[in-house]
Amino acid sequence: MFFTKFKPMSDEEITKKISAQPRPILGGCELLAGKEMKLHLDGAYAPKQLEYKFLDSDNLVALQNGISYEAEYSAVCLDERIVLLSHIIPGTNRGWHHIIDLKNKNAAVFETWFGIEVPVGIDITGTKAPTHTRKIPREIQRHYYFGWVETDENKLRPEKLHTTTNRLEGRGLRWEYDNGRDILTFFPSVVCSTLVELSDPLGGITMTNPSDYIKIDDEYYIYARWEVEFSGMMWIELLNIAELTSSGLAFGFDDADNLVYGFHRARLTITGDAAHLESITNNGDKAPPMAAYSPMVDITEKGFRYTYRPTDIDVPMPKEEALRHAAESRKIFDGQSIMSGANNLEVSDYLTGKQFTVRLDGEKHTAAPWAGEKQPVYEYDIISIDRLKWRINGGEWQDEVYTAFQPAKDLILFSHMCTGDPDYANLTHAVDFSKGLATTIRAQVGNWHSGWEIGAYAKFGVLEYGDIVPPFARRHHFTTDLVGKCYAWSYSDTMNSIHIYSSPQSYSWTIFQPDNSGGATWSSPCFFIKLREDAYLFQWVEENCNGYQTIVIFNPRTMHDGGFSFVVNHTGLILSLTGAFARKLGEFDIMKYFVNN
Repeated sequence: MFFTKFKPMSDEEITKKISAQPRPILGGCELLAGKEMKLHLDGAYAPKQLEYKFLDSDNLVALQNGISYEAEYSAVCLDERIVLLSHIIPGTNRGWHHIIDLKNKNAAVFETWFGIEVPVGIDITGTKAPTHTRKIPREIQRHYYFGWVETDENKLRPEKLHTTTNRLEGRGLRWEYDNGRDILTFFPSVVCSTLVELSDPLGGITMTNPSDYIKIDDEYYIYARWEVEFSGMMWIELLNIAELTSSGLAFGFDDADNLVYGFHRARLTITGDAAHLESITNNGDKAPPMAAYSPMVDITEKGFRYTYRPTDIDVPMPKEEALRHAAESRKIFDGQSIMSGANNLEVSDYLTGKQFTVRLDGEKHTAAPWAGEKQPVYEYDIISIDRLKWRINGGEWQDEVYTAFQPAKDLILFSHMCTGDPDYANLTHAVDFSKGLATTIRAQVGNWHSGWEIGAYAKFGVLEYGDIVPPFARRHHFTTDLVGKCYAWSYSDTMNSIHIYSSPQSYSWTIFQPDNSGGATWSSPCFFIKLREDAYLFQWVEENCNGYQTIVIFNPRTMHDGGFSFVVNHTGLILSLTGAFARKLGEFDIMKYFVNN
């Protein structure tokens, strides 16, 4: 789904398809049949009147703010105590989805509607007004309310209502659905979640969804996610976390624009927990802080939720425009990256005065040394701490500005531009002067699906220097050692994030909120390379986002990383430094799920 292009659809098409199937399939709960109830809901946008008479297990009569209508509905039950019911207001795309605790008479209610119009060209600082807007009719909007149920047997408001919660924050779950779907979810945030599809061959890349977490009691929770920027579909899951079971509802349109509106059940497995860093007395029972991607966004409007719409901020552009911006402005090691600050590694002069060669293996990364006919050979003459000469395959020497770090003893990560390259290529080398091994990442403007985002690939080889004898066959290599691990990263006093390495090819990052809860989250493809036991190279490109490439080497002994960020955007080309201190938050036992995928 990460790279699936979903059509916006039209309001008329959506209403027509919903009218043809006005209630979920696969219901079957009859606990409400024959009952009458009044819902008393809190909140500025709550209806003043919402009453129901359930004629049977399929039909109801509703009275909402003085207007009566008949509708079909369906419901599922969890443990004969909690009911999840759903129905549409006839002739519209608006619906109600109720989670009712029949024991305590509490209710959590989601009001939904299809369609939103979002600003385009806005920036995250709020200093730039949008250039235009775009409509997304297929994307479900929601507003939820807490309240209680009045019946003939119960006229009193319960002492406690449902609340938001951080009690699920940090948890990882595997979901085995009764329809064969198989996913992993992670909850690094109180306003987002991430997932990896195991059952879909097109899955495997981490996706981020705005999410809601609601506590019924210590055993029962509600988890809702909203496939914003993707299908637009909603998923409301009613969890029995003690028994590790779930009953849920999916509602929206798939990649073929077919309506999905039905219930499901799932078996859950806890894969691990990551520590969360709020005060230990903070249980998240007040509305969570809500990040906004721009100060121009009104967080008080009905249905507001944190939603990161990266391509409406960094508007995609053709490659020709990206190259023009790169030609007009280039900042090479001039300033900091978006994720940098006080905690960069110290710039190293280790290379100064050295002449060496990076000789890469052939296209197939064969174990035989220097196999292949056109393997790149890079020669270097390091003039000073920030200037070097280089050439490729015996060509002309070029002068470049560079920066180097020493993340581990005798292991150097350095980067420079390739002046004159038509795609503004950048080279980053990890060279080990104790082992005689090298890894090179070449990056340039444009990747496999975008003309302006950074594209990159890695090659392995050897370092030739002095009397070093490179290994005959051993090389740096891709690794899964980090899969499942979770770290907090501190770039400065004001920029901190959480990484979850949630699949062999992708990860997510979460920005802390003022109370140290997890907030804004996004995810992207990546790769991991093992250099040594004390050094892992981690590279990602924020695809379908802002196009940034970042490369760091992480030393798990010093718990510090350092590296480079590279991007071309509407302000020009930027090659900058980044670095952070790490704190381990936990681990998820998930690699076993990818062995046969």
